[in-house]
Amino acid sequence: MVRFENLNIGTINVEPGIRQTINKESLDELTASIKQYGILQPLVVEPGDQGRYNLQIGKRRMAAAKLLGLETVPAMILDGPLESKDSLAMRLVENLHRENLDPIDEAEAYSNLKKMGTKVSAIARLVGKERSYVSHSMRLLKLHPKVREDIRKQNIPREHALALLRLDPSQQLTLAEEVMETGLTMVETRDKVRRLLGKDLKWRLVPIRIETTAYDRLVTIAPEGDVSQLLKQAVENLLS
Repeated sequence: MVRFENLNIGTINVEPGIRQTINKESLDELTASIKQYGILQPLVVEPGDQGRYNLQIGKRRMAAAKLLGLETVPAMILDGPLESKDSLAMRLVENLHRENLDPIDEAEAYSNLKKMGTKVSAIARLVGKERSYVSHSMRLLKLHPKVREDIRKQNIPREHALALLRLDPSQQLTLAEEVMETGLTMVETRDKVRRLLGKDLKWRLVPIRIETTAYDRLVTIAPEGDVSQLLKQAVENLLS
């Protein structure tokens, strides 16, 4: 059972949670919305000590309420304290679904759940992501601290950052600066990573569009119906 009450803001403890950064523009938009319509989605709290409460979900709403000088906020009060793993999981799902969690906060949340004994496959099911997505996200924590900070600030896209993982820390910094200054594409970033590693590019992916009727005809003549292999062979024959 849970109950709903309007709680005095001063009775709610706000401890560091999953989200380490709050986008100012996003917070300003939320503040304006709350000023006009009020807090539509209650905060989620659990009982604390001496009549106080610990905030579980709603860090941005709490911050906006304080900016507006509100004295009370609507809250859903849980029966009792959650296990730390359950609490983290609840906040993680809430943030992922509602608050555009930055990639590093997301990676740290996955990592903490894993340290608490949750398997990667279970984390993936919990947040509705592929297992590989969760694994790759946690690898972002191995990047140079400066690069991680640039990811937080959205100066470097997540996929570009993943490509940098193959480099040593100094190379990560150098290429990250180039990505930010010149706007390297994903393909260009991967090519530069290969060159820095001294590895030649063995092949390139060339996406093509084929009309459905043409594709269906190719399937009938391709060995074992493998159209991609048929096209590859056709190109090699053409070049020879």
